[in-house]
Amino acid sequence: MDDDPTDCAMPHDLAQIARFLAVGALNTLVGYGFILAGLFLGLGDYLANATGFALGMPVSWLLHRKLTFRVRRQISTGEIGRYVVAVAISYGLNLAVVTAGRMAGYLEHPFVQLAAVCCYAAVFYLLSRRFVFRAD
Repeated sequence: MDDDPTDCAMPHDLAQIARFLAVGALNTLVGYGFILAGLFLGLGDYLANATGFALGMPVSWLLHRKLTFRVRRQISTGEIGRYVVAVAISYGLNLAVVTAGRMAGYLEHPFVQLAAVCCYAAVFYLLSRRFVFRAD
């Protein structure tokens, strides 16, 4: 299968996206739960957000590696490095959304956090597929 992003999604692609969404939904619920708990405890937008992502990151990597992208090769330092870069880029976008929400007057608002998580997920899928868990 050609990896040209202009091609229509193939059944394999749709199945992979479905697996990504299922794993991501579970991980998002867990991470969002930590974010809401952090907001409730008074951690503020940024610390609550960082806590949610930090606690969800290792689980996310393992589940996406095994279930979403079905990687069978041995773990490599290159893959781990690519994962860290993908998380950093995606998380940077997440923080940009939180910052934009705050600038618009929505301080410590759950829907701003939800929008930030959704943006993170979209970018993270693309980076995971094309960069982190690519076939070597």
